[in-house]
Amino acid sequence: MKKSLLALAVLGAFAGAASAQSSVTIYGKLNVEAGKAIGTTDKTLLDVAGSRLGFRGVEDMGGGLKATFGIEHRFNPATGDSAAAKFWNGYSTVGLMGDWGHIRLGRDYVVGFLMVQNQIDPFGGDTQGALRNIGMISGSTGPAGAGKVRYDSQIEYHFSASGFNIAAQVADAGAVNGGRAKRPFALATNYAGGPLFVGLAYENGGDADDKHLSLGGRYNFGFATLSAGYSRGTNVAGVDVKGYLLGANVPFGAGDFKLGYAVSDNDAVAGKLKKVGIGYHYNLSKRTKVFADYGKVGGGEPVGPKTGYDFGIQHNF
Repeated sequence: MKKSLLALAVLGAFAGAASAQSSVTIYGKLNVEAGKAIGTTDKTLLDVAGSRLGFRGVEDMGGGLKATFGIEHRFNPATGDSAAAKFWNGYSTVGLMGDWGHIRLGRDYVVGFLMVQNQIDPFGGDTQGALRNIGMISGSTGPAGAGKVRYDSQIEYHFSASGFNIAAQVADAGAVNGGRAKRPFALATNYAGGPLFVGLAYENGGDADDKHLSLGGRYNFGFATLSAGYSRGTNVAGVDVKGYLLGANVPFGAGDFKLGYAVSDNDAVAGKLKKVGIGYHYNLSKRTKVFADYGKVGGGEPVGPKTGYDFGIQHNF
């Protein structure tokens, strides 16, 4: 009997050690806004912040080598519908990580978008105040139309040391460019240390007419975090585009005032497209906030009603 108990105890210890070497995290965001989007007169429930449910994990295989994975589903909490045709639209990657860096394969964000462009917008690209798509001309669906947000069938490499981060990425040409011969690729680097962040990125969409350079930085002065970014490139139609963004995040009470100004200049469009964004995000807790935002565009081609607003609640877990 004692030997059996001892054997069970040893097995339990080994099982505990094995399970301790692996971890899986479940996370998500639920975001619902009542308001009106720029370009429409419809007043409805919105989700500009991209509600999501995700799973990520790490397995320690010994010798400093770890396996990683991540999958993220995007959905509309107002209706329960998927936000895109791809079920794992956020990303879906598997990889290996060690002291030498991190390699990931699958569907993921373009490294320049993740490490530079999205870091400059004080709204993080969310809500009706978002400025990124104009000032940083990021995303193929943005007003300027240069660059991508994500690549399918890609392989990427990341390395970090002493606050410096570098990344390189290449994707399958057919998966991203509809069969074009050249493979899209992206390079990015940034530095984050104390109050300072600076970043630089370059993307080549695999076509002679799809190139994108962006740079930007922000600094936390205590009373406010100020940010500035500049981006230029050529979209898939061969049109030169460029933009810049100025932003501020000002702590006030339990929340933050957010404001910014962005401009994009598309050579195929008469006049520059400009946008002003302003909002206040109040933290009810570490995970939950309520917010109100306003955005107004001007110049460029007509987009219908040029103002938008939202009032919303967001919970992160």
